[in-house]
Amino acid sequence: MALVCVTNAHANKESPPAGLLCLARVYDGVPKYLEAGWHLLLSSGAAIAWDDGKVKTLDQAIDAPDLQDQFSIRYPTGPIAPITDPNHDPGRIRVEAIFEHAYPKQEIVKIDFAHKRVQFARRASKALSRVDERLHKLAADDKTLQPFLDAIGGTFNERVIAGTTRKSAHSFAVAIDLNPKLSHYWRWAPGGPQGKPRWQNKIPQAIVDAFEAEGFIWGGRWYHFDTMHFEYRPELLDPTCYESAKK
Repeated sequence: MALVCVTNAHANKESPPAGLLCLARVYDGVPKYLEAGWHLLLSSGAAIAWDDGKVKTLDQAIDAPDLQDQFSIRYPTGPIAPITDPNHDPGRIRVEAIFEHAYPKQEIVKIDFAHKRVQFARRASKALSRVDERLHKLAADDKTLQPFLDAIGGTFNERVIAGTTRKSAHSFAVAIDLNPKLSHYWRWAPGGPQGKPRWQNKIPQAIVDAFEAEGFIWGGRWYHFDTMHFEYRPELLDPTCYESAKK
C-alpha cells in the first residue's frame, strides 16, 4: 500500500501547523512546542505529538496515528463520486486521546433527530440539531428523503470497529448511522474484507450536503465505505486546517 503520511521534521518553531491550531480550537487544547516538537496539550495533562517522525502506510497511520496523520488525506465535498483509490479514507484516521478528552460519557445528552430521541455528545449535539433542521425542511419538499431517516441505525454505542481493536466513533457519541437497509458497507460488499470492495451508495446528495454543512464527514467518501455513517469532525471540513491553505 502506498505511503500516505509523511514526517515534517523541520516544522517552524515559531508557527504552529495549521492543523494543530484547528485541533486546539475545536477540542479545547493548547499548541505547545516542546523539545521533541509541536504537541497538543489537553487539560488532562496529556501532550499529544503533532508529528511522531514516522513515515507510514495508511494502515499504519490508522493503527498508530499522530495528529498530523489525521490531515494526511484531504476530505472532499461536492458531488458524490465513486471512490476507487484504496488509500482514500479521509477521516478514518483518529487519535483516540482527543475524543476521550473532548467527549466524556458523562456529557452525553438526549436530543431529537428525525422525530426520535437519540444520544449524542453535548459538544456536538447542537451541530446534529442543525442537521435535523436542514433535513426536516428538505424532506418536507422531497418525500424520497424520508426513508433514509427512518429506522436510524444508532448513535452512542460503546464498541470497537469491526475487525479491529480500535474504538468506534460511536463510542464517543459523535457518530450517527442512518437507515442500514438503504445503506452500503464495504464489509458487506462483493470482495469484502479479503478482496477489493466495489464502492456502492444510495444516500442522496442532499442528505450528505446537509451533514457536511454542519461539520460531519460521511463514510461514503471512503474507499472502505460506510454510507450510513456520519461523524462530527469539523476540523476536516475547514480548508484552513490543511497546511496547503497557508502557502
